[in-house]
Amino acid sequence: MPLLSGAARVEGEPSAGFRGHGPGGFSLEGQTHQLRLEDDGARLKILVPLAGLQTGISLRDRHMREKYLEVERYPDAVLEVAWSALRLPADGQTTDGTAPGKMTLHGQTHDVQVAYRISHSGARYQVSGRLPLKMTDYGISVPSYLGVTVKPDVEASASFTAERT
Repeated sequence: MPLLSGAARVEGEPSAGFRGHGPGGFSLEGQTHQLRLEDDGARLKILVPLAGLQTGISLRDRHMREKYLEVERYPDAVLEVAWSALRLPADGQTTDGTAPGKMTLHGQTHDVQVAYRISHSGARYQVSGRLPLKMTDYGISVPSYLGVTVKPDVEASASFTAERT
């Protein structure tokens, strides 16, 4: 039985984003509260519309969307994980683990390892996960602006609450 039954309804305010680093302790974070879930019973698919990512500086956001992520051409980041790879906790419990998945970004798909935490309470599941990504593996140029270059390794993350129907 699918946990989330098809195009699932996400409850509350989901979050997805990334964190990257550069020289001299420079840190760059982007976040969006737009996230969709699909569950076909075999796989959970998490879709993040990239046009909604915000870093806190509008000019940087525009460069990120247009020059690097090319959101007009590649609108979503998509993570797929097989349900058989996840350990779901009993009611009132929390499970931490890692699972293999497939990440599609910038038109390219690669195998990834996702670290996750799932808490179960009644019909609700609180899910959070993170995974390392290397931008260049997905054909994304390493961002550089005014002499500051971000390292190609970033950590992507997502969290959401969903109800089993």
